[in-house]
Amino acid sequence: MGLALAAVVVLVIAASGAYLGWDRLDPERLDVPVGGFTIEAAGVSTHVEHWPAARPSGLPPLVLVPGFAESTYVWSRAAPLLAADRDVYAYDVRGYGYTARVGPYTLDADTDQLAGVLSTLHLSRPVVVGHSLGVAIALSLALRDPASVTGVVAANGDGTPYFGDDRSGTGSRGPRVLLVPPVAPAVITAGVRNRGPIRSLVSGQCGPGCPVDDASVDRWRAPFLLPGAVNALVEIAREPLIGLTDPQELQVRVPVGIVFSDGDGSFDRDSATATASRLHTTAVAELSGERHLALLGAPDRFADAVRRVMPRSM
Repeated sequence: MGLALAAVVVLVIAASGAYLGWDRLDPERLDVPVGGFTIEAAGVSTHVEHWPAARPSGLPPLVLVPGFAESTYVWSRAAPLLAADRDVYAYDVRGYGYTARVGPYTLDADTDQLAGVLSTLHLSRPVVVGHSLGVAIALSLALRDPASVTGVVAANGDGTPYFGDDRSGTGSRGPRVLLVPPVAPAVITAGVRNRGPIRSLVSGQCGPGCPVDDASVDRWRAPFLLPGAVNALVEIAREPLIGLTDPQELQVRVPVGIVFSDGDGSFDRDSATATASRLHTTAVAELSGERHLALLGAPDRFADAVRRVMPRSM
């Protein structure tokens, strides 16, 4: 039995290596529209998109931070709505989208990048809206340099690494079963070369209002088909999940608003209530019937919820 298992492992590794070799010889590249521009942010070549205010009002700008494995595309439907009365910016976190894939992939480094975005773009005390894992980066900057932001909106995420019962320590590492080269890169590469798996994942997280036509699915796939993208994703997945601890969140003193979807399995009503308590806020908006990617599936409702939870000082 041991020999048989070893043979299977060898075959899987050999097949994975052969698949990656074929992918290098015949890579898939997608010609999708990519707006925006590139800046240097804390030494990272960073892709940024900008939606100018339709009716400038002097309000602080918004800076939108995507979550795990997301790019600025996730904001493409909600950002124009949020830009009704103020400038809106979104950027790709290091390792994702069209930003450089350079480590370290840590919360400190991601926070440096966000601070660099604000500095390079000369944004004075913006409101930072984080989605999912992007909430951790937004809150981290608010904790490190509260004077640099007007406030934070935590959308579909609590800013912690979701590390179980002991929420006072650092984030634990997730499952490592397939995170072995060349198996992990081969599995991910096979997934992003086909629309089916991506369409299924997005549909499950987004709901009936989400665009899942071929062109929209390709917007998700395109960044992961760029050279080095899959390897970066594997490297990020090998690291502990980024996030603040509960005691750290208790120290956040900037105004915070919270948006959650009642159909979101990773950030439900109970999670939102607990997060609001840690962050000393009562500004909580629920999106009934929506899911984790409500910003894509219901952009009108999502943008309205973000507006409602931004305190008046924002």
